[in-house]
Amino acid sequence: ANYPFSADDMDNLVLPAALKPLQHKLFGLTINPERLAAIREERRENSRYASMRQCRMEVSEVEALYRKNQIPWLNSTNYSVEEIATKILDIMGLNRRMY
Repeated sequence: ANYPFSADDMDNLVLPAALKPLQHKLFGLTINPERLAAIREERRENSRYASMRQCRMEVSEVEALYRKNQIPWLNSTNYSVEEIATKILDIMGLNRRMY
């Protein structure tokens, strides 16, 4: 599942109540602020939402939340979906299953 953090979630770097029971299963993803700004610029050109300042702040905050709550995470900027999945399995010590 995917849980996109909001500004409210970042208050005091506290894990949202909906995620606390699942904390042992959580894995975080981040992205380079420059790439995030480029993606957002395509959606909302010249907006605060797409500004480098905003993107740097958001990435920094979510990484701090991951560290504070001991959530393993990966910067996914330069990886394909398949590579991300493989890295998560490796980091979490999970075995791959073929069906």
